[in-house]
Amino acid sequence: MGFLVWLEESSLGIFIRESLWGYPIVLSSHAVGMATVMGVVVALNFRALGYAKDISMLAFDKLFIIGWIGFVINLVSGLILFCNTPTTYFFQGSFQLKIAFIVAGGILMKVVMNNVRGVGAEDMMKVYSGACIACWFGGVITGRLMAYL
Repeated sequence: MGFLVWLEESSLGIFIRESLWGYPIVLSSHAVGMATVMGVVVALNFRALGYAKDISMLAFDKLFIIGWIGFVINLVSGLILFCNTPTTYFFQGSFQLKIAFIVAGGILMKVVMNNVRGVGAEDMMKVYSGACIACWFGGVITGRLMAYL
């Protein structure tokens, strides 16, 4: 708890809480990062589910650098937003669920990409893809619920 209080009272925490433009700029960056990640995740997983069959699955491999850039933007902006009130967020059920969804979605994305590259069991790829989409949407929804719960 001491670390969370220190983080909240740090210059970054105070800046995000009290600055006129700090919070909106970081929140906007978080939204852009999220849209980038979700675009890549949803496009690849819908292709794995059988949509847009004329596009090669391996073509999505090249999009992953864009997905990673979006993820880094999301991670950095999310950590900065966390500094706003970490003593509240850390113990909030919706925040904990958001983090769990993101971790599960990341693991499932790795499993799907391994299947695309021919490393895994292809018969389960649709199940993994559906679960991956559900996890990422769960992360977005629970992230939004943090403002209300």
